Parts: sequence; structure tokens; C-alpha cells
Amino acid sequence: MSLRLSRVIGHRGVAATAPENTLTGFRLAAEAGFSWVEFDVMLSADEVPMLHHDEKLGRTNDGRGRLCEQDAEALKRLDAGAWFAPDFAGERIPSFADGIACCRALGLAMNVEIKPAKGHAIRTAEVVAETLNTLCPDLTDLIVVSSFERECLEVAKEKAPDFHRGYLCESLADGWRQAAEDLGCVSVHPNHRPLTEAAVAAIREAGFKTLTYTVNDPLRAATLIAWGVDAVITD
Repeated sequence: MSLRLSRVIGHRGVAATAPENTLTGFRLAAEAGFSWVEFDVMLSADEVPMLHHDEKLGRTNDGRGRLCEQDAEALKRLDAGAWFAPDFAGERIPSFADGIACCRALGLAMNVEIKPAKGHAIRTAEVVAETLNTLCPDLTDLIVVSSFERECLEVAKEKAPDFHRGYLCESLADGWRQAAEDLGCVSVHPNHRPLTEAAVAAIREAGFKTLTYTVNDPLRAATLIAWGVDAVITD
């Protein structure tokens, strides 16, 4: 089993041209030629995995409060598009299952970031693992599960071992290699800003692929790829 990457991955769909973490964002990413998209998964109060980045509602929709304190049906009634542009009014917050179905129909591979609300890391990862095992057993070479939370990757390793894992980090802090190895990761996902050519070489020498975020400058992307980065995650 090998991770079949593309050089460019759409961030939260294609966040520069559509509301992030939405089905329309995935469709526009596919139309723009992306074959991979990255998105975030967080649990609702009734433990439905939803596509959403922030712990609090409001920035990308017309909700208020914490996402983890509202049930899925209430979340699905929110407008998740008007904030971005009038043409996207009426866009909804999708469930993880909706996102998977959409990406499958579009032929999009997925970087699934487990994004738990505070105190919900283990359960969020368990539900993500259960969902992947149920809905995506045939897509193991086209999905990588990443998280900033070590607990989430530990659960993913135990509960959904057939899916690739990515070590998501701001920078390569001491112990990154051992942590990525212990978690059985195939890739390391650092922020591009502090990334250096030597760091990319170290990741490659350690046997990992490098996916770096969020790269919106074409010249920076070209530099990173020249250094040996396997994929850049971009809006």
C-alpha cells in the first residue's frame, strides 16, 4: 500500500474561491484540476462528524457558540456560504459522510484532518476511524489522516490501521522523527513558513513524504518542490 499523492492539494476544498470545508468547495476544486483536497473533521454534540475547522461557530457561517455543543441537524441548517460571497448563500456545513460521498463521486483523494474540540480528541478520532472503516475500505491508498493531536493519531493507528497517517506540525521540533515513526506515519506535514531545504532533506532521509501547508505564493511553491517537497497544500 502506497500513498498516491498529487503535487498540489486543495486546502479545505479550494478556500480561495469557495467557502472552506463545503461540498461546493470540493466541486470547484475538482473543476480547477485538483485531484486531492484537505478538510477538517469535528464532532457535533450528538457525535456526528462534521466538516468544520474552528471550534467556535461564526467565522464561516451564521452560527454562534461551540460546534461541539450543537447537534448535527441544527448545524446543517446554518448558512455556511453567505459570509464568503452572496453567490454561495445557502451552502451548508456537510457531515463527514457527505464529504466522503462528494469526494468519491468527484474522484478526489482526501487528506482528512482530525480537528477535535478541546477535550474531545479521543472520541473524535474514534468516530473518524469508524466512519473511514465503514465508508472507505476501498480507498485506503487515497486517504491520509492527519492531526496536530498525538492522541488522535494513536487512535487512528489502532482503530483504522489500513489508512495512511500524517504527522501534522507547525515545525520540526525535537523528537519529531521518533513521534512520526511511533505513530506509523507515512508523511510529515509541517507549516511551510519555517521549513528549510535541510528540513525537507531530513524528512526524506527519514523515509517520510513531505506535505506542507498553506502555500499560496507560486514562487514559494516552486522553491519547496525544488527542495523535494512531495505536495503543497494551497488555497
